[in-house]
Amino acid sequence: MTLTALRAASLRRLRSTQLYPTTPVAIPVLAMDLWTLTALVVALTVLMWAISEPAGGALNWYLGVVWCLYAPLGAMGVAGVLLHRRGRPFQRSEYTGRTDMQVIFTVPSLCHPQTVNALRRVVLSIARHAPANLSSWRVDVVTEEDNATPSLISELVALPNVRVVVVPSAYRTPTGASFKTRANHYAMEQRRRDGENTLSAYVYHLDDDTHVGRDTVASIAEFIETHHGRRYLAQGILAFPRELTTSTLAWYCDAIRPADDATRFALFTGWMGRPLGGLHGEHLIIRADIEDEIGWDFRDTVIEDAYFALEFAIRYPGRSTTLNSFSYGASPSSVSELVKQRRRWCEGLLRLICKRSLPWRVKAPLAYSVITWAMAPFQFIGLIMIIAVLSGASVAPPFDWLTPIWAFGLGSLMWQYSQGVKFNMAASAQQGSTWWRAALCVPGIYVFSAIETCGVVLGWIRFLGFGRQKTSEVIAKPL
Repeated sequence: MTLTALRAASLRRLRSTQLYPTTPVAIPVLAMDLWTLTALVVALTVLMWAISEPAGGALNWYLGVVWCLYAPLGAMGVAGVLLHRRGRPFQRSEYTGRTDMQVIFTVPSLCHPQTVNALRRVVLSIARHAPANLSSWRVDVVTEEDNATPSLISELVALPNVRVVVVPSAYRTPTGASFKTRANHYAMEQRRRDGENTLSAYVYHLDDDTHVGRDTVASIAEFIETHHGRRYLAQGILAFPRELTTSTLAWYCDAIRPADDATRFALFTGWMGRPLGGLHGEHLIIRADIEDEIGWDFRDTVIEDAYFALEFAIRYPGRSTTLNSFSYGASPSSVSELVKQRRRWCEGLLRLICKRSLPWRVKAPLAYSVITWAMAPFQFIGLIMIIAVLSGASVAPPFDWLTPIWAFGLGSLMWQYSQGVKFNMAASAQQGSTWWRAALCVPGIYVFSAIETCGVVLGWIRFLGFGRQKTSEVIAKPL
């Protein structure tokens, strides 16, 4: 079969599946509604004052500390909304211009049966949308030698501008990086050998379950043409369309992620221009020469994106911004898969904040977020209620003035989940009513926090040295 015939057959096969990526015809304007946050905080404050009286027991003093931890995170989120976008709503890019600079889409993948359909969706989405705004582009699917199935490689390379980069089994980085970190570094070195790591080329990172839409590619061209020479890195909002997720509960749990992008990440990566809150390893664009300088050779980690974020913040303060677009990803296929994902994140982030080589002046904002999240098992309402019943103590603050702080911390979490649901529905192919889905997040926060707590507990266990990750983990995302 000729190459042309093979390409045509691959395109027909992929387009015939239900995985052909779509984005909503309408691009709604979205905003993090601060009035909703205000209403939640007022209602919770009044309710807490009505049902509890200050008490001075040991449990009350303990809760006076741990239940205030989320308030600063909520304040960071509000600051991100007010400072970066100055209260303006978020609108996905409709940029119609083009850029002549090279854009290399890098998609690391284990090519596992549980993710290979998603990988097809991702590659096809790039082939579909990239030509609209990019004059020079290529897709690099990066996989391990042991996972490189010849039939899949043939299918992928038959598509326009797709290259499969196979990481040799014997490859080692100077510091001994592993897993995705190692693959990213090899891909960067391959581009260096090809002479592509220049100031006129950009690398756009995607996971193998996250496809692009027309707004994604438009924002890439807009970023390059608007910020070239001034900003070297940009991160957009990770959205999770409903149709890409088989587990409704996992989809609700992931609602916190686009909301976090629109608030806390917007504050650091956008307004401050320093990704002190970390980065995602997807929907991330970096100028190629800057990525080459920093590299991905981070030893003993599964959260290479957070390490890269802090290294970038040290070397290039004020040089990051945000993309005006979504990426379209799949939440884990089940709650158990989501817990496994959170376990990996928790272990990796705890190890990061313990790294002595990273100065506290840089990692402090991320460390505070990690510590607050890692404290979830020790402030979980279910555990607190059991202790209160067994000890005869009341679940109340030691002082009345702490009640609004508690209410703000809890209300900001409810707010973020509810607003994240709106973002995810806006990214879904079928638009529907969002108000009741967002409202479910108010009582649902106790279910979501229980699931997150399970992942954190398992992460702590691994962090303490029991059952550490030795092989690459696959989070099932079959759609």
